[in-house]
Amino acid sequence: MGYVSFKNNFFGIFFFYIFIFSPLQINGFITWNKNLNDDKNVKIREFILKNSCLITLSCIIGSIILGYLLTLIPTQRLAFMDATSNCINLCGVILIILRFKESWWLWLINNIIDLIIWIITVINGGNGSVMNHFFKKKRINFSYFLYTFLFYL
Repeated sequence: MGYVSFKNNFFGIFFFYIFIFSPLQINGFITWNKNLNDDKNVKIREFILKNSCLITLSCIIGSIILGYLLTLIPTQRLAFMDATSNCINLCGVILIILRFKESWWLWLINNIIDLIIWIITVINGGNGSVMNHFFKKKRINFSYFLYTFLFYL
């Protein structure tokens, strides 16, 4: 994911996966192993309204700040979508490490944003895209493919 993001000028996603996501996964594994109950299951925590508001506000503020910083990179594409994806992803990782069961909501939102980012990238002929290579090689119209896929879904 990091390499393809770098090739497509999504530097926020690239830096997130290389320098933040990978180390936090190791931290999460260690934290979860320290918080096992007697049945060897992880002790899960639940949100309260205060947590929900804090996470939402953090994602919004972080997205705006990171989006602005990413616009300072001349070749950056979709800076604010990239920033939003990164902030939501980071909050999701933190919530997973802290064992909150509601973290899947953030992963769902992040996956939708990432899907939009990569659809835009494929439509605009992004680098390193397997789908883009397929559509160029087979001369398939991506818009027709997407319409057909969504229609029969």
